[in-house]
Amino acid sequence: MYRHNLSRMEKNTIDAKTAEIENNEMKWVHDSSVDYKGRVPLRDSTGSWKTSLFIIVFEFSERLSYFGVATSLVLYLTKIIHQDLKMAAKNVNYWIGVTTLMPLLGGFIADAYFSRYITIIISSIVYLMVIEKN
Repeated sequence: MYRHNLSRMEKNTIDAKTAEIENNEMKWVHDSSVDYKGRVPLRDSTGSWKTSLFIIVFEFSERLSYFGVATSLVLYLTKIIHQDLKMAAKNVNYWIGVTTLMPLLGGFIADAYFSRYITIIISSIVYLMVIEKN
């Protein structure tokens, strides 16, 4: 009887230790993420709704500016550049197509040939050279 109780006590102790280890493991992020100091971050202080709200707000702002430019572009091309409406609509369609496909091309180049940071630097240099030329 004593032996049976001892094994039950040992089993409870082992179960408690296992639960404690699992609870400790659930505190940390396990996707090879590190913070700016190289430490593994706590699950409670990262991600979740803080990050998703940040992404949602900036995506909303980006979409708003994109469609604002797209609608104003026809007016700009017809009133300031003096293109006819047919040509302005054609140019806006080209612009929409290019702005839709360029992230795919940039993602392919970044994944296949360069890292994402090198790709961003190269595309920024090309962008600045084109702006400086105009």
